[in-house]
Amino acid sequence: MPRINNAIDFRLLSKVASLYYHQNYSQLEIANKLNLSRPKVSRLLKEARERGVVRITVNYSDKNFVDIEVKLEEKYHLKEVVIVDIDPDSYGEDSPFLKRQMGAEAANYLQRIITKGDVLGVTWGTTLQEMVESIRPQQIEDLHIVQLLGGVGPPEAKAHAADLSRRLAHLFYGTLTLLPAPGIASNPDSKKALLSDQQVKSAFDLFPKVTKAFVGIGSLSTNPVLDGDDNPIAPQIHRELMEKDAVGDISLRFFDKHGKPVKTTLQERLIGIELDQLKKIKNVVAIAGGKNKIDAIRGALRGGYIDVLITDIFTAKSLANV
Repeated sequence: MPRINNAIDFRLLSKVASLYYHQNYSQLEIANKLNLSRPKVSRLLKEARERGVVRITVNYSDKNFVDIEVKLEEKYHLKEVVIVDIDPDSYGEDSPFLKRQMGAEAANYLQRIITKGDVLGVTWGTTLQEMVESIRPQQIEDLHIVQLLGGVGPPEAKAHAADLSRRLAHLFYGTLTLLPAPGIASNPDSKKALLSDQQVKSAFDLFPKVTKAFVGIGSLSTNPVLDGDDNPIAPQIHRELMEKDAVGDISLRFFDKHGKPVKTTLQERLIGIELDQLKKIKNVVAIAGGKNKIDAIRGALRGGYIDVLITDIFTAKSLANV
């Protein structure tokens, strides 16, 4: 990477970092404001972190949440709960700031637990994207990254499972196995044909070998797959999910408030890890928070799909008291 050797470059790094981290602008909004491309903004943010213009930390102020963490660990039989302190103003619907805070903490957690020989599984989502953005490059010997869900959304999106998997493999100097298929096939016959592909089978063959998985938890209200503007069958799927009392999903595998799997016609087309396969992984880490995801997180906990939860203090209190 070329060295920055003038004040103008440092000013631009500082400006972009301030807009993103302090003023809560999205990368696209920064690009439009400063007449930059979105990839350029992403590179500048990365350079700002690498050169110390930005240091990402999660501040717990003077508060100690160990008692709530322990309560949740005991209540839901979890290995560990990590609670992020946030300002009440950030506890909104699908808050970008909340995702950044949780993503930063998830990055710290991943770099603490990852070890030689791990097979690391990854799904998709914007909170996982924030985790990847916060990871410091670190060489892990004999590390393998596996994409657990086929592609959902545009391939160029940073929250796309393939992009997250590639970036993690690059950051940790690991080997990579992608799942070269759409996350949602056009029909069941297409899914059957895709599953017979050797490269797709190679990814599925690695699912039982995954030692650690990092996943997001989706709610019905914010799931882009259920957005009818981009998906003509979304209204039908959403109706099926509502009729069967679904509250959320992991990797587009939906469940109800008790954690029981909810089957819809969407499941007949999904290409990726299933909930029963997820349960067999020894260490599944979920990064999720926000008021719109409380029911979904609770359902995932009751279903026993996760072993570690990284969430915010307000969500944690709600989960602990109900």
